[in-house]
Amino acid sequence: MISWSIWRIPALVACFLLMAAACGSDDNGQAYEADRVGATASASIVNPDGDVVGSAEFEQGPTGVLITMSMSGLTPGAHGIHLHEVGACTPDFKAAGGHLTATDEAQHGLKNPERTVDNHDNGDLPNLYAAADGIAQAEFFTSLVTISGGSMPALLDADGSTLVIHENPDDHLTQPIGGAGGRVGCGIIR
Repeated sequence: MISWSIWRIPALVACFLLMAAACGSDDNGQAYEADRVGATASASIVNPDGDVVGSAEFEQGPTGVLITMSMSGLTPGAHGIHLHEVGACTPDFKAAGGHLTATDEAQHGLKNPERTVDNHDNGDLPNLYAAADGIAQAEFFTSLVTISGGSMPALLDADGSTLVIHENPDDHLTQPIGGAGGRVGCGIIR
């Protein structure tokens, strides 16, 4: 019986060390779980008629989320693209709600001089550009959200979130959506 107990001590120490290694902190001292790095989500993007016109993949990195997407059927040129607060698209994409934000005082616009580290719009992304044939392929990186939790709002929180594409470019200044106009694409992030 004693030899069996001694044998278990190294196994218990090894388990404790593995559990400790699974935890860490980000540059701001916020705790995160190492197993969240590599977490993924995806979205099928539909147009206002409900036709699937694109897809987006989301992957959690150690300091933010990488978004890889492709879409067709857009008018050529720039389109505002944002992360919205609710995981719903119908009716008319209004169910997606406003931008995903951590505060009611959030300031939209990547170039907005009123924007600070404490009042940024977590749903802001650079514009998506469609070629002459209406096809867009892009990668975006944002440190303002997480996939499933942590120090920033989570895409997969209780009410979910969406990726919304607008008809016009985002000027990154005008409140509340940068003059991006109507919603022409919506994907529920799952």
